[in-house]
Amino acid sequence: MNVILELMDKAKARQKLPSDYALAKKLGVPRSNVSTWRTGRNLPEWPIIFDLVDLAGEDDQNVVFKVIEIKEKNERLNKTLASIEVRPA
Repeated sequence: MNVILELMDKAKARQKLPSDYALAKKLGVPRSNVSTWRTGRNLPEWPIIFDLVDLAGEDDQNVVFKVIEIKEKNERLNKTLASIEVRPA
């Protein structure tokens, strides 16, 4: 499962949202957007990703690195990011 699906499912569970429609409403986006993210046809923009992070109670840094790997198909960028040691704040 990719990070966006995990975020959506965690956000729904943590916020006690019964459906993708309820999640879309909470995010202020059309239900069709959530559907395209769930099927992998499209990815949310960064502001929505951070809204999902907040709703899911996740850590920004961990999610950002995972999303960049999905959004960016540049192998060199992904290798560089993978080599960065993330230190706790």
